[in-house]
Amino acid sequence: MTPPGRKKRLPHDAQPVHISLGGAERLVLNLIEVRRQGRKELGDSPSEIVADALWHYWLNAEKMTREQIEALLPPKPETKQSNVTEFHKKERPS
Repeated sequence: MTPPGRKKRLPHDAQPVHISLGGAERLVLNLIEVRRQGRKELGDSPSEIVADALWHYWLNAEKMTREQIEALLPPKPETKQSNVTEFHKKERPS
């Protein structure tokens, strides 16, 4: 749940993932977070920083595009219009 006044910035399909970081990695993550906050960037949460690092690695080290990754995802389910009809109560005369 997002704290009041803060806009949710994670994707709708985001799921928690457990990772373990050593002292140096935790320090680097905290420094990136503080620097991004100082620059008033939107992606200043640990989740967004790690996601950015993963994309940076994938695009630069693996030399594959975001489109190639997204093509591997299952297609989004189509949203069908509901067959449910609402019936409102008729007001009875008093």
